[in-house]
This record gives sequence, structure tokens and C-alpha cells, in this order.
Amino acid sequence: MTSTLPRVTPAPEQSPPRPLTRPVVLLGLVAVLYGAAQLTIVSARMGIGWDEAIYASQFSGHAPPAEFSAPRAQGVPLLVAPVTALTDSVIALRLYLTAISSLALFGAFLIWTRVRPGHTAPLAALLFAGCWLSLFYGNEAMPNLYVALGAVAATGLLCLPGRGRAATLGLAGTMAAVSLLRPSDALVVAAPLGVAALLARPRRLREFAAVAAGLAVGWGEWLIEAELRYGGVAARMHGAGEANLTGLTFSLVEHARALDGPSLCRWGTDCGDVSPVALTWWLAIPLMAGAGLWLTWRDRSRPGPLLLATATAAASAAPYLFYVGYAAPRFLMPVYALLALPVAAGMIALPGRARPPLRRAATVFVVAGLLAHLVLQGGYAHHMAANVYEDRERVRLATDELRRMGVRGPCMVYGQSGVQIGYMLGCRSRGLARGFHRRPPATVRRAIETGERVLLVYRGAEPPRYAAGWRTVELPGGWRARFSPAWGGDLPRNRPAPDDGPSRVP
Repeated sequence: MTSTLPRVTPAPEQSPPRPLTRPVVLLGLVAVLYGAAQLTIVSARMGIGWDEAIYASQFSGHAPPAEFSAPRAQGVPLLVAPVTALTDSVIALRLYLTAISSLALFGAFLIWTRVRPGHTAPLAALLFAGCWLSLFYGNEAMPNLYVALGAVAATGLLCLPGRGRAATLGLAGTMAAVSLLRPSDALVVAAPLGVAALLARPRRLREFAAVAAGLAVGWGEWLIEAELRYGGVAARMHGAGEANLTGLTFSLVEHARALDGPSLCRWGTDCGDVSPVALTWWLAIPLMAGAGLWLTWRDRSRPGPLLLATATAAASAAPYLFYVGYAAPRFLMPVYALLALPVAAGMIALPGRARPPLRRAATVFVVAGLLAHLVLQGGYAHHMAANVYEDRERVRLATDELRRMGVRGPCMVYGQSGVQIGYMLGCRSRGLARGFHRRPPATVRRAIETGERVLLVYRGAEPPRYAAGWRTVELPGGWRARFSPAWGGDLPRNRPAPDDGPSRVP
């Protein structure tokens, strides 16, 4: 019998997607490698820095709060409080922040795996995690990395397809966290997000309200604190402006000079000449971001989210390039994080858009550029970490010697690295960026007049005249300390330092 059933050609079996190439898996791998790179390149044994000691001391269980200047906000103290309230171990703080920063990197770019399906998000995370700033500040108690990741997360949440109540709450929570970390940065991040929400069709009033509510959390805390601690909002605003040297300026050249370090171009620190290699890397970022936007537009693959990320990056850069009178590379971390998204999109699209004879060359170009970025920035991170580690190790050794001598709180520590030494000793502190002045600051003067035990610490500076008769000791690393008469005979004898004379600083 002849069959009358039609012959059906069996469909070829489709191989399931490889688990290791899924965007979420790749993003998780990037986050793990980011944490491992922090511990390898920077080290969990890195001593505590000036700003870190101020933030860590606010909710510390062993040291009084250090002086909290007007521009600062409570976000970082709250972030590190679970550790600093329990222990003074800097290693524990480093390990905690390594874990937090790796999780924050994963969470921020995870949102973008839904905004742009494919490998844009994990590649962008790798680009940003590979920057020397991300590596160096990953386990530092500083706000800029978390502001950058918060900006990435907030931009993605606003662009998330099929948004629900959870996304709106996440947007409000993210903006609240950013505003608690740095209210001024949150304001410039919120501006393009708010405009995008109002210009959307239909208008996204719920998302606009979420952005505004998040801003209200951080700014509300900052303004209330201004009334309670700084003599009013106007006084705090004035103090913040003086501390940050704000006013119309043009610091693009200073930022270019600081691309390969140091971490701060202020207080007499010479940032050197512009490195041609670092400048080439810097100029490649906007070029590749522009290429990514153009290729996305040509492919008609939702260019809107990448355009919003680029606009938010431009808004974040403007205050630091045209309003703040000094350069610190970490100020531009939100810019690098946001521009990593269109750069990654361009790197992925470029080989596919090239003509067949040039496709292999385009792939080689993209891979070579990625490797060059990772090697260059990894080298900068290693160099920066080595220099900073050496300086902070000297401070730690000097502090250990003071502790061995029996120095403990309550006391007042004043001088170079006085904030770090005071935090580690459990004492009140007042830092000094340069040499001693002829008259002590008001807090130190009151401590001397009331008979509080005051300790002067310095390295390479001349001691002030008012401490000429104080007992002087040598400390490791070229440091010296002078003890006010209030210490009396409480301290064991140590090798006295030769008299280095009174200060000649006017």
C-alpha cells in the first residue's frame, strides 16, 4: 500500500544555549574577578586613608567621630557602620567593602541585561571594573564608586521594559542611596532622568516621582544636619563651596594630567604632565561611545537607553570640569561607568557591521582594544596601590609604636595624617594637609587650654613654637611626635628625638 501522508522533513535539533555564555553568568564572573583583582592588586592590608578615617569614625565603636566638614554626607558612614561599630580592623573593613562593591557591580549591570539583551551589560561591567579607579577604590570607604554604580542602576531602571511597581520602588531606593552618598552628584544624575521621564510618551509621572522622592531622602538629611550642626543651610552651603573651591572654572587639563594618578591634584600635589598613552585611552572613550550610539541607531535596536546613559554621563562630568577648582580622578567615575554601556555596545556591533573581508580585522581590533584597556588600567592600579600602600604603611608603623608606648584615648591628635592616627588610637583628631600654622586651630587650642592630652604628629614638617617645650620622640618611618605637658608621666620612656627646633612657618 502506498502511503498518502505527506513527507515531513525533520527539523534540525537546536542546541541549547551554553550556560557559560549567558549574560547573567558572564556578569557574575566579572563580579567575582573584580573582587579577586581588588585583593590581588590593591590588597586587603592597605592602610586607612584620611577621608576613610573620617567616614569610618562617625559610627565607630572605638573612636570618637572626626570632624565632619560641610560637603560630606552620611552615606559612606552608614555603609561601613556594620563593620566599624564592631571592630577597628582595617582588614575586616577592606574585605567587607570588596564583597559589597562586587555585589553592587553585579546588581547595577544586571538591570541592563534586561534593558539590552545580549552581552552589552557584562562587557560594560568588565570595562568599568577594569579601570584603575574601580580597582583602587573598590575596597576603599569612599562614595564615588557607589555613586557611579547607582547612576548605572537608576538609568537602567528608568529604561526597563515592562516596568512594574518593583522597578519604581527600586528607582526611588537607588536615588535615595546616591543622594545619601553625595547629594550634589545625585542632583546632576537626577536631572536627565527627570527630563526623560517627563518627555516620554506617555509621561512617566510615577518614575519622575520616584526620582524626586529618592532625592528628597538624601537632601532632606543633609539640610536637617545643616540646621543642627552647621549653623543653617546657608552656612553649610558656604562652607561646602569653600572646601570644594567652587566657582566657574575650567579643569579639563588638570583632569587630563591626573589620568594616571595621583589621586588628588590639590594641597601642592604636582600631577605632572599629560601622559600621551593615558590621553589616547581617554579620547578613545567618547569616540567609541559615539560609535556605539551610531551603530545602535543604524540597527534600530533601542538607542534610547544608551542615549540616556550618555546624557547622564555628560551631566555628571560638567560640574567637575567647569565648577570645581581642582581635579581628582575619582570625581569622573560615574562618567566612566555610564559611558561603558555605549562603548560596549559599539565593541559588540562593530565586527558585525563590518564588510566580510574586514570582519576579522574588526574583531581583532576590538579584542586588542579590550586587552590594552585592561593591561594599561591594571598597571596604573598596581602603581597607585604600591605608592599609597607605602605611605600608609609608614603611618601604621608610627601608630603601632605610639600604641606600644601606651597612647590611648581619650586624647587629641593633631598633625599630618592626624585623622588616621587618631582613628587608630581611639582619640579625637584634627588633620593637617601642610605645615603647622603659628596658632593652633580652635579645637586644638581649647584642648590645650583645658588640660586635655594633646599629641602632635608630623613627618618632614617643622613643629610649631607653642610646642617647643613638649616631649619629643622619634617614630618609625621618619615620623615624630610631641606630647603636651598634660600627658605627665603616663607614658613609658622612649628614645627621645633631638630637638628639631620651633617652626619657622609664619
